[in-house]
Amino acid sequence: MDVPALEAHLDTPRAERYLAQLTSHLGHGPGGLKVLSTAADELVVDLGTATWTVRATGDQLVLRVEAGDQAELEQQSERVAHRIEQIARRDALRVDWRQG
Repeated sequence: MDVPALEAHLDTPRAERYLAQLTSHLGHGPGGLKVLSTAADELVVDLGTATWTVRATGDQLVLRVEAGDQAELEQQSERVAHRIEQIARRDALRVDWRQG
């Protein structure tokens, strides 16, 4: 059985910087988040009812959210998009989710 998932690819020359910023910020576990894995180019976060993966690949920040059902996926993807758009407001990045 496939897990519902959404992905977004954000073009930005600052992908590594945003990943480092998220890793630093989320490492404190705000809002009950739990960091599951960190690597030089990837961050995996437990959102409680979903999993969020962030990867920096050259000039892209790749986001993926997986959840147990579609309703939870929509709720958590909105949460992730808000957080990304908030930290990337200077670059006016917008998250455009696609089925993953």
